[in-house]
Amino acid sequence: MERLPIPATKSNEIRIKEELAIAKDGKDLLEQKKDILIGHINLLSDRADQARKRLDEVLSRAYEKLEQAILESGRASVEAAGLSVEAGMEITVRERSLMGVVLPLVSIKKPVIRPEFGLGGSTATMDEVRKIILSASDLIAEIAEVEIGLQRLMRETKRTLKRINALSYIYIPLYEATAKFIEQSLEEKEREGLFQLKRIKAMTRS
Repeated sequence: MERLPIPATKSNEIRIKEELAIAKDGKDLLEQKKDILIGHINLLSDRADQARKRLDEVLSRAYEKLEQAILESGRASVEAAGLSVEAGMEITVRERSLMGVVLPLVSIKKPVIRPEFGLGGSTATMDEVRKIILSASDLIAEIAEVEIGLQRLMRETKRTLKRINALSYIYIPLYEATAKFIEQSLEEKEREGLFQLKRIKAMTRS
């Protein structure tokens, strides 16, 4: 087993065992961090799946209403009405930290929904399309928030796993082997010292 090339002294034994204990504690903390990160990844994955499903449903309704509006007023009128509307949304991105990972919090302030056309020859169906599209903006913001969070969490999880593996398969075994070597060497020196002491005592008695 590979070990550190240091002398077998009592001070080195104490130092190596202290560093080994710190490494094992660090590994335990990293294992806990990994579990928390993976748990949150699972939660965000479920949120993403649900948000995408709801968004598909909302957009399907929007397309149905859009087709109805085109049948009622014609494509040119619908396109003109759409170009005349301002989105009027305010997007705010805040941040929070989870185990050192910065996660975004996206919120959207939507305009008050009221009939935009009327005088321009539009229909209630056009207003309904706009309402549905605006309602989808919350889901789009949630998906963006979750997707970015997932990317950052998975990146940090990979880094954490690398550190755990380095401790488990390189650092800790190296220090365990070194501590064992020093301990055995010191025990051997102690046995040799006792043997020499017994020989000296035996020689003085004879």
